[in-house]
Amino acid sequence: MDEQKIILLYRYLDAESALKSIESRSLRISRLHELNDPFEWRLAISGIPAEGEPSIEKWISSILANQTKTIGLMCFSATCKEPVLWSHYAEKHRGVAFEVEYDCKPNNPIEIKYPTDRFVIDGARYADLQHNEPALKEYLLPFMKPMMSQKSSSWGYEKEYRIYFDLVNDPNIQTSGGHYFIPIPDNFLTRVILGYKCPLEEQYVAKALGKSGLGSTKVTRAKMSNETYEVRCG
Repeated sequence: MDEQKIILLYRYLDAESALKSIESRSLRISRLHELNDPFEWRLAISGIPAEGEPSIEKWISSILANQTKTIGLMCFSATCKEPVLWSHYAEKHRGVAFEVEYDCKPNNPIEIKYPTDRFVIDGARYADLQHNEPALKEYLLPFMKPMMSQKSSSWGYEKEYRIYFDLVNDPNIQTSGGHYFIPIPDNFLTRVILGYKCPLEEQYVAKALGKSGLGSTKVTRAKMSNETYEVRCG
């Protein structure tokens, strides 16, 4: 994504979490170890003999363990029309989708790609370099960006965009109860879309938005299309 532009993105939440986000005027940042795809941030390596697999598994796990201490992320979708997203991430249509207006910059947010194949490290090359840390880092560097920005093609329905956070150095990040949060800025949250089964009432949500200083945010309710398999978001 090279050109700066404004796009609409959608973050799906269960109803309780959505209401807490509105009342606290903040969004919770996810951690790498919480991701629901076990292939996320996992390097692919070829040519590893069976006896070497335990040590490789330990090495790969250590990468995730180290990175999750300093890197957070927030996941959005480019669509509110996909019913599977509502089912998986919005409490089976009982939850909420936050529509946000994001001013894109180069590599922020990152648009996730869904290729068929993974980037694969040559196991023999890794074995040659494993005791030469500078050379190993140089070899692995080209594999790190795809690891951050791609998932299996099976996840393509998500149309995901992802924002990464520096949990250590970002001055805007707040902490509470062992979790990390980012404040919701003015003019960021454009709509709160209630799932068609969501128990929250539009007026109640609008009142909560007003109390949090987000009164300009619209509240709508999703509907099922009578003609297609899409969700109508108003």
